[in-house]
Amino acid sequence: MVIRVLAVLGWMVTSGTAAWAQAVESPQVTVDPTAVNEPSIEPPADPGEGASRGGAGGVTPLVAPLPFRNSQIGWGIAVMAGLIHRFDADTTLKPSTGAITGLVSENGSWGVMGLELARFGRDAWRARGVVGYLDLKYDFYGIGIDAGEAGESIPIEQTIYLASGGLLRRVIPGLYLGPTFTWMQATVEPQDEEAPLAVPDQSTADLIAPGLLAEWDTRNIDYWPDRGSLAQLKANFFSTASGESGSFQRYQVAWSWYHGLRGSRLVLVTNLNGCGAPGDAPFYGLCSLGSGRFALRGYTQGRYRDHYATVAQAELRGHTAGRFGATLFGGFAQVAPEVSDIFGAEMLPAGGAGLRYQLTRDFPMHLRLDYAWGRDGGLLYFSVGEAF
Repeated sequence: MVIRVLAVLGWMVTSGTAAWAQAVESPQVTVDPTAVNEPSIEPPADPGEGASRGGAGGVTPLVAPLPFRNSQIGWGIAVMAGLIHRFDADTTLKPSTGAITGLVSENGSWGVMGLELARFGRDAWRARGVVGYLDLKYDFYGIGIDAGEAGESIPIEQTIYLASGGLLRRVIPGLYLGPTFTWMQATVEPQDEEAPLAVPDQSTADLIAPGLLAEWDTRNIDYWPDRGSLAQLKANFFSTASGESGSFQRYQVAWSWYHGLRGSRLVLVTNLNGCGAPGDAPFYGLCSLGSGRFALRGYTQGRYRDHYATVAQAELRGHTAGRFGATLFGGFAQVAPEVSDIFGAEMLPAGGAGLRYQLTRDFPMHLRLDYAWGRDGGLLYFSVGEAF
């Protein structure tokens, strides 16, 4: 379960503005410091029913390290200290989680974050909040398909201060709706003054963003579902806190479907997702392949980015009677400057295979080792939790 919290920070490292907001917006936070997922801070789920298995109330402390490999910041480690706690006396309900997470990588990137994911009113309400700071060193490739294909990049350093929160209400079983709000202050500095690319003229930003989130979740469990689906629709409306130009919107839609061919031993999973960022968005607010939840593996985060992007992918997951499993996956993506151009844009294919090791005997949460091929070569992913 909550080892997944560790992925929150690593995932945000690669997803920029939207990633930070998403950690707060989503009732399901999945894991991947490699930038493939969204964090999922769910309590231990019963493999059969998807409910919290531990019957005890009170407070349970958590401390865990998690090594990872990210295509932009390299190898690193995240460390989390947190508490599982309850606002409801009913121990059959999933509990709340609070945590402080820190991350450091081999290229000098680091960050720290505090979060609370609260459930109360018998899970009729879900409140979440995040505060944090990141100092990231990574490569900027430019904007658009041509820039990604050229493969030229410059090293930059970005700092981010962030505070974000959301309050979701259960409308009907499985469906949560509610408002969100994000404040972010970011600065970007090139590390090479004679670089072949110029950073866009939005290197300093003080942004605020009210938003809306709808999520439909009928998965039987969170970690290795074999039936049900997960759908999300998110909208964030960014403007500059100081009043200068720089307003933009960011819309995201995603749907994952899970079907057990042989129960949980052989599962087919499909995912469709799209992103739009119209307006005067900074480059780190655009839609980017390889970043955020439901990302397509096989592409360096940020190498292909633009105002619009779509991804279609599928994965076949197999599991033994013990703790081992394996996967085969593939898909394609498109990026474009205008929504009218997206379906005529060039296809960016990807595929790969992976191994799984179940970390606990009772709950199907896995250590993940994937190797994926994209148009520009292969990438290794090492983390906890599934890609989608």
